[in-house]
Amino acid sequence: MKLLALVGSKRYGNSIFSSKYIAKKIGAELEIVNLANSKIEPCKACYACLFGEECKIEDDVYGILGKIEESDAILISSPVYWLDATGKVKLFLDRCFMAYPYLEKFKDKKGAVVYFYGFEELRGWASTTYNLLLRCMGIEPLIVAPVHSPLPGEVFEKVEILDKVAEAIKSGEKFVFNGQCPVCLSESFRYTSAFECAICGSKLNEKLEVVEKGERLSYKWMIEHYEELKRFKEHYLQKRGELKKLVERYVGEGN
Repeated sequence: MKLLALVGSKRYGNSIFSSKYIAKKIGAELEIVNLANSKIEPCKACYACLFGEECKIEDDVYGILGKIEESDAILISSPVYWLDATGKVKLFLDRCFMAYPYLEKFKDKKGAVVYFYGFEELRGWASTTYNLLLRCMGIEPLIVAPVHSPLPGEVFEKVEILDKVAEAIKSGEKFVFNGQCPVCLSESFRYTSAFECAICGSKLNEKLEVVEKGERLSYKWMIEHYEELKRFKEHYLQKRGELKKLVERYVGEGN
């Protein structure tokens, strides 16, 4: 098995240590791509990639997608920075429209997340962002594992959690931690008439048991969503002249 670890921190710490531990545990060939050290430019939302065109931005994104294609399992190993994922991870996520042509190739790959935090009350929604990164590439996470380990190397005091990640990747079986959506492993919810998972949209009761299963951000949903985005572009081209008149008085004003 070839394991690709996508790391989101410049620090040589728990993200890299955990990737090496998990690879050794499952006997996998490991390659680490540090997104923090990669050249990743902001998405321009031109939608060209959805229509089969090459992205005009020259950076490392195609190379990273190529490494994902060559791997059997993808591990997101990264810390929490200010309640969310690290900056380069979010930049890469925003560029994942480019994963559209790869969805069929990626959908059967094993995916896992292990993320590291220093303060329980500041875990925020980082796990949701890391979870979403895999899903936007058509990969369903088997495990999204939180580890309290703010100090480099401290993760090795919590190897039982890393062992769960290794076992999930090896077995291909999903593992749900307490407080996670049993459908998609999200840790983020909103409340209307019931708890609603922020990722899959499942309706849950106060015990986080499924009342109504959602499908949002599943592989099938992603395919349909990208097709809908393509229709947005087509609709814009039809309305471009009308919309240009609405904004022309603001073009060039101010800074």
